[in-house]
Amino acid sequence: MATRLITGIGDITAAIAKFQSNIKKSWCACVDSSIPAFSMSDAIKQGYVAAKERGVKIRYVTEITNDNATHCIELTKFVELRHLDRVSGSFAVSESEFVAGISGKKTLDKLVYSDEKELVQSQQNVFETLWENAMPAKDRIQDLER
Repeated sequence: MATRLITGIGDITAAIAKFQSNIKKSWCACVDSSIPAFSMSDAIKQGYVAAKERGVKIRYVTEITNDNATHCIELTKFVELRHLDRVSGSFAVSESEFVAGISGKKTLDKLVYSDEKELVQSQQNVFETLWENAMPAKDRIQDLER
């Protein structure tokens, strides 16, 4: 078991792809409003496609804004999406691993990775709390369209 800090966009993308490929059952992500665009980049998007094909349940919480609504709508092809105001920071947790992004000006600068059981369980609990307090994406998108 390990926790480590990953830097460099290539290494970060590779680590996220590995995280995605390791998921067996559940993938939960809570990300700030800048990340949906990153999530739809080819390498990351392929992880969603492959996970969905494996039957992985993917849940995603973000702040849906006018600026990211198009990417969020694209995400709904792969994930169950919910909106939460003022999401700051980004993390994802599966049944066995945890990753957290540290954002720079336009993309992720660093990524924390861990497969420490206690940390994974703690982040699963945090995600469940956020999920329960978030609204369905379709409701938020309808609000933005008004």
